[in-house]
Amino acid sequence: MYEIHDVYVATTPSHMFDCPVRVLETVELKKVILIKIKKNKATKPFSVDYSEWIDLLASERLVKVSDPLGDLPSIPPKLPQAAEKRLKQVSDITSALSVMPEFLTNKKAANSKIKQIAASLDLTEKTIKLWVSDWLQAGRNTVAVVSKFVVKDARVFNPPTSGKKRGAKPNLLSADTEVPSYEVEPQIKKAYEIYIAQQRMTWKDAFHEMLLTTYKLPPEAISDGTDGLLLNPALAKKHKVPTWRQFRYRCRKLKKANDELEAESPRGSRGKASDNVPGPGFYEIDATHFQIQLVSRITKSLLVGRPTVYLIVDTYDGAIVGYAVSLENPSWATAALALYNCFSDKSLVFERLGLPYSSADWPCHHLPTLLRADRAELISNMGHNFPQSGIRVEITPSMTPIAKGTVEGKNAELKKNRSSRFDLPGRFSKKRERRSPDGKKTAALDIFEFEKILVEIIMDLNNTAVDPKKIPPDALAEGPRVATRIGLHRWALSNRAGFTRNMGPHFIYEYLLTNGSGRISPLGILFQGETYICDHLRTSGLLSASVNQSIKVKISYNPLLASEIYFYDSSINSWLPALNTDPEIYDIRASFPEAKEFRAIQKQLVSQAELIHYSKRRVSVRAVKAAVQKSVVEKRNSPKAGHGVDIRQNRAQERTNERSPGLNGGIHPNQTPEATPHPNLSAENMDTEHNQNEISIWDEVDAVNIIK
Repeated sequence: MYEIHDVYVATTPSHMFDCPVRVLETVELKKVILIKIKKNKATKPFSVDYSEWIDLLASERLVKVSDPLGDLPSIPPKLPQAAEKRLKQVSDITSALSVMPEFLTNKKAANSKIKQIAASLDLTEKTIKLWVSDWLQAGRNTVAVVSKFVVKDARVFNPPTSGKKRGAKPNLLSADTEVPSYEVEPQIKKAYEIYIAQQRMTWKDAFHEMLLTTYKLPPEAISDGTDGLLLNPALAKKHKVPTWRQFRYRCRKLKKANDELEAESPRGSRGKASDNVPGPGFYEIDATHFQIQLVSRITKSLLVGRPTVYLIVDTYDGAIVGYAVSLENPSWATAALALYNCFSDKSLVFERLGLPYSSADWPCHHLPTLLRADRAELISNMGHNFPQSGIRVEITPSMTPIAKGTVEGKNAELKKNRSSRFDLPGRFSKKRERRSPDGKKTAALDIFEFEKILVEIIMDLNNTAVDPKKIPPDALAEGPRVATRIGLHRWALSNRAGFTRNMGPHFIYEYLLTNGSGRISPLGILFQGETYICDHLRTSGLLSASVNQSIKVKISYNPLLASEIYFYDSSINSWLPALNTDPEIYDIRASFPEAKEFRAIQKQLVSQAELIHYSKRRVSVRAVKAAVQKSVVEKRNSPKAGHGVDIRQNRAQERTNERSPGLNGGIHPNQTPEATPHPNLSAENMDTEHNQNEISIWDEVDAVNIIK
């Protein structure tokens, strides 16, 4: 019916709906959080009763419109340095606020969190609230805060690395050394970490220790007369030492940055994971190793080991909404496959596997409001961008599988041995005893056949009955089809809506694939030691533009496949594929680590070949030099030719001498029978013999005619 981040406009404007509004969140089917979209103006979220909101949509007093800020890219082009710093701060602020479940509902808690963030980032609360308003109005897009730099070009401002000291002049002339802060900042930071943080010195003692130790002042600078360092401005300028004001200011900044915010440890409430869940859209994800031995798809005689299975489960009804199966180890790349399957139409899966189902049998193609996971892929370097998508990510404590018990229970159900229904060859026990089978002798399924059976098991689990107490009163009229997990999920998508999200056109490239940065050169896109090319680089003129200077470009890639990448072209606001120029990488289906190792081995072989070539060349060069020296000596000892040298005659004689039968001796005598000339037969005798043979033939012809 409606989803998070949808934009609506009132058909008849009122005081509450005088401009477009965006849906931010649905709170327990009691109220809907909205925000007004006003350009260049801060607005605050407000709430509407859930029943009133449903009436507004049903009566079409509010109609859905296209997103007015939809053209705003999620990855900005090149920004000034100050704008990049602001964008980084906004990303940190929004990430900290997104993990708060009560961010939009508890104003007091949100203001307290904003106050803490303002203190940690040395910003005003008003500035942070303005940034958060722009972020929410744009549908949780952080680029909205720096949108004015995206629309028009701006000059890149670099921090000062030269020039005089800035700021107000001190009252005492002797205290001013005219040394800029950027020159003494590293020394002050080092002194703070050693003398104040570790040795617990006072700031004044640390300042004095820094002057004596770091700057190694001469004895005259520590004189007790009127010519000391802190009394003579000329001496202070000579050694370029920081002033006490500079040292104190930098220490204050470092102390504020090092203050740790104490937070209360989270404590879970007793009960079931599905308790107090208002509707579908609260997912859990986990990986497991299926205890089964698989064989190769090429031949059944080759074992390939056990597969890795990812499951995504909705805590509201216990339905499995997404999966991924692979022979790769658990990683963000494999988890991204499960997330992609989560919001994809399942009819493509059924068609690929040849199963008699349709998308109506598995109507799960949405993004969640919350995704709960353990401390693994979602906090890795490859998956750290996913929380910026607006999906709230909850990381459970270490060694506490009960914190995501729904998906853990589904893993147990999935791997439960059902000999009466799914008797799979190659199965073995997780806690294998001595002399118990390990599944290697009976293994017969490949990865494709196993995935087909796995989907059948998932469909079987989704159609199992739910706890009767979970069926809502207004769902009883649907009959028994609402009493299954997938049936309850299908019903709740329409009657408990508001907790799922729609996917943007660039969601896969920006939040599922791994992000990086490459360079466009005349040869193509250079990324991690590989070169990639596509027709768009040539037709758009990017290859020609990179002749004088390389062009930086945003890259998204699958770490498990080095044969292709995707790059972002801001001129058309689109992600485009590029293929590796080396066909061998495509043929061997190498991952990026494997391609890197492959290139390293190639370089080792080349280095070894160069060494062997040089060692052989040393010997051959000596022989060539000796032959040349011998020829020079023979020339020197031979008699000199006269002035009338006939080079043409000498050259003709030399050519005659080097000629030999069989391509100058190239053909072996045994291969071609050598013609034996008649040594005693001269040209005159040969002509006479030929004439005699010719006469004898005609004589025979005349004799025949005479007889006739």
